[in-house]
Amino acid sequence: MLAPAVASEANAPRLDDREGQVAHFQKHSYVVLPGLLDPDQIARLNAAIDVDREANPFLWWFVGQPNNAGNLLLTQPAFELAPRLPVVLELLQALMGGPVCFEELSVQVTLPSTVAKPTGWHRDTTYWPEHPLRLDFPQLICYLADVDETTHAFTISPEDTSEPILDEKAHIERGGTTYFHGKAGTGILFNAATVHGATVRETENTRRILQVYWGHEARPNLSDVSLIPPRLWRDDPDPEVRRFYSKHSRYSRIFHQAMGIDLP
Repeated sequence: MLAPAVASEANAPRLDDREGQVAHFQKHSYVVLPGLLDPDQIARLNAAIDVDREANPFLWWFVGQPNNAGNLLLTQPAFELAPRLPVVLELLQALMGGPVCFEELSVQVTLPSTVAKPTGWHRDTTYWPEHPLRLDFPQLICYLADVDETTHAFTISPEDTSEPILDEKAHIERGGTTYFHGKAGTGILFNAATVHGATVRETENTRRILQVYWGHEARPNLSDVSLIPPRLWRDDPDPEVRRFYSKHSRYSRIFHQAMGIDLP
């Protein structure tokens, strides 16, 4: 197996280097986006998290995990900036080759730990073999606190998009382990089907990450996690914003139906 590696802002393409970003994604199934969020945006999102955890603790548990929230678009409008960051949308268009739709937004808070734990390897979804990059659902991880060798870290086992698809164990043996270190505001965009996970380290630091998923307009939904509020898919004055948020999961449809709100 390959020796573990570290990816950071220092070895990432520039945010304005679209060709370099696409080439890196093709070769590794991920690309680091340094300085994706500025200090003011990071401060606003962290403040919104603090407010929501205090006001709505019952919302901070999803997919069986405490300290995770999947419906901040309902309660904290500050998070509306994350799914539609222009630099990310432009890159997604280049990678996906068609209309991009919102799928899910969540925040995960990983508390300090007195023990280190192995990386929680998994895939969030399957590949789409017919796509040139096998890319059905791109995912963004964005750090809301600094991450280095003394903190918990997002981890991936890279793969070339032209390589054969392997089972999880063989995939890791081939691609090895890459840890992502970076300042708050660093983003990592990757194929959600690529093997990845969180590495829990012995640390006194708390990790906060923002996660966003996107999908193709005409493909099935990824998950039943995030409700899309009517102010985005129905009431926003921009037709492109309404289109972007118009892909409703079963979860979203059930709740809107129960409230007597007609969906397109």
